[in-house]
Amino acid sequence: MAKILIIGGGAAGLAAALTAAKTLPGEQITLLERLDRVGKKILATGNGRCNLTNMNAGPGHFYSNDKGLLRQALENMPPRQVLDFFGELGLLCQEEEEGRVYPYCKQASMVLDVLLLALERAKIDVQCGCTVTSIGRNKGKFTVKTADGRSFSADRVILTTGGKAAPKLGSDGSGYVLAQQLGHRCVPVYPALVALKCDMNGLGGLKGIRAQAGLTLMAGDHTLAQDVGEVQFTEYGLSGIPAMQVSGRLSRLRKGEKCTALVDLFPQWQSDALFRYLKTRQKADPRGTLETLLLGTVHKRLAYAVLKSAGLQPLSRPCGTLTAAELHRLADMLKAWPFPVTGTQGWEFAQVAGGGIPLKEVNPSTMESALVPGLYLTGEVLDVVGDCGGFNLHWAWCSGMRAAKEAAR
Repeated sequence: MAKILIIGGGAAGLAAALTAAKTLPGEQITLLERLDRVGKKILATGNGRCNLTNMNAGPGHFYSNDKGLLRQALENMPPRQVLDFFGELGLLCQEEEEGRVYPYCKQASMVLDVLLLALERAKIDVQCGCTVTSIGRNKGKFTVKTADGRSFSADRVILTTGGKAAPKLGSDGSGYVLAQQLGHRCVPVYPALVALKCDMNGLGGLKGIRAQAGLTLMAGDHTLAQDVGEVQFTEYGLSGIPAMQVSGRLSRLRKGEKCTALVDLFPQWQSDALFRYLKTRQKADPRGTLETLLLGTVHKRLAYAVLKSAGLQPLSRPCGTLTAAELHRLADMLKAWPFPVTGTQGWEFAQVAGGGIPLKEVNPSTMESALVPGLYLTGEVLDVVGDCGGFNLHWAWCSGMRAAKEAAR
């Protein structure tokens, strides 16, 4: 019988296993993983570079229905904790722009390599190809059963299965089911950090274009979320970090409520300043055509598409014929180009899952279940989701380590 049984071999599970082994040397620590090997999702993080954490990790970069408890949990999870954890494993890291921390070698595979070596040295029992189907507790002991008929017993269990995002990399939502078998609730889960599907209004030809822009998610007159960065135009909608950052806020929409993404191609400009700039260009070359009005500013195909969306055609029309009202309309379109949102790319393309087991059902300082003594919940199983930039991996490592330390007590 294992002293501590960990279900799930992702970031949180690996951090939990190594922390438990360090805290309880010589004790039986068992890790169960559904796939044929552990850590597959780690390899895909940070575009293959693995954004380990962020030096700005704090409540302002995370979301939960229980904000007060989330703040309390994060107080015990400084970024330095992640750096120290990997420093002890021999992984050299460095901080880059906006506080992002990567391995010095820029290889996610190296992160997994040092974790696997540490697992081997700690003599942790890793069981892959092990799909857990049920969990029960009787007389203070846990019994876990798998799809292939095996059974495992343990004094304590740490649930580190992940959520539902990127199912090919191991997350299938089973952790929510296991927690519910032991009496926990699950608030609705939703894909987060995922591209937006939009009605492109015949603008699918923008596929592949990238632009530094602001992106605002609107529900009627209400602003749901905003971000600035590199927006990517696709045949199905909008991608890039800004689109991913705001995508999770779609979960706030009421049934039947419509949503629009506004793209700001001049995020550093005010609308009136942009209008004056356009007016100056018009006066400088009144005989020039609309085709050249925005030449030298934004991507040529974006310029044509914005003019079309503003109803300013044909492109051969002389700039001098534009009225003040039309120039205002163009300036407004460049500042708030609307794309009706029809949904997201879904679980297959999502980086993380929002929703999950409510934080109010765990002790935020220990990650132990408030309902089942000896059960610990971590990572995406819980109703916590972070921004792009290493925040979700930060939560995974730290919640896994915190749970293991407490379970080892």
